[in-house]
Amino acid sequence: MKKYNAITSFFVSRFDFIVRFVYCKLRLFRLVNRLMPKVYSSDFRSLDGYFQIISRQIERHGFSIRGKSVLEIGPGNSFINAYNFLHAGARSVTLIDKYPRHCDSTVQRSFVRSEIDFFKMRWDIDRLEYVDDESCMPNPKYIRFISGDLGEIDFDERVDFIYSIAVLHHVRDLPGYIRKMSNILASGGMVFHVIDLKDKFHFFGNPFLFYKYSDFTWDRLLTEDAMTYTNRVRYREYIDLFASNGFELVWQVVREYEVPDIRLAPRFSGRDDLHIGDAQLLFRKK
Repeated sequence: MKKYNAITSFFVSRFDFIVRFVYCKLRLFRLVNRLMPKVYSSDFRSLDGYFQIISRQIERHGFSIRGKSVLEIGPGNSFINAYNFLHAGARSVTLIDKYPRHCDSTVQRSFVRSEIDFFKMRWDIDRLEYVDDESCMPNPKYIRFISGDLGEIDFDERVDFIYSIAVLHHVRDLPGYIRKMSNILASGGMVFHVIDLKDKFHFFGNPFLFYKYSDFTWDRLLTEDAMTYTNRVRYREYIDLFASNGFELVWQVVREYEVPDIRLAPRFSGRDDLHIGDAQLLFRKK
């Protein structure tokens, strides 16, 4: 297995331009999704673990979710944390995702029922009123799902807490997203974001191989809005964007990786945050 991984890593590192172009622009990801649907499916057990981190940190910073309205950006096909926040006392949960949610296939219904069984076992409960047993879709009395892009939809309500898990790096208009969050978040409200700052090919062994490409090459040839777009915004840019929109950073955890010895595109030359590959950020709106 190690030999196989080494060979694969060498091939991807040497020919990554071709691999990315075929995967994105020739739509190879569609074939991958068909043959290996779990690649683009949410891992509700992992997402449940993030809820433990989120709830612990907001409580440590004097924020109670009880009676509050919650907004999740980009939940994927998992409702696990909507259930978690409601179970913790949230008044309501809104989910916003660019892609609509359906539960009209055996695979989809099986995923939702497995998630429900996991949640029931997790909290030792017999009944879950947040989802319809027959349709496997969220009960609109508790969970509202909006299909659309946060930066483009009309959303004039105020919410108390906003979070996302491995979503913001997929957003093309990140400044607009953060500005929208500030506009809809109540004063004193909090946001929590788990951000993956690594190259999507990092599982082949190189977390930052995409630093060598210009914005033109990256955006036009090597990433794709339909499934795999990555904005390559760096850690300090995130911090500055949130600060300029009235947010105060109150807690963070970052993970560092080795930056490969490659020729950097001008956009990344001279930066001091290129080694940061993962970040968990908690902000309070001033």
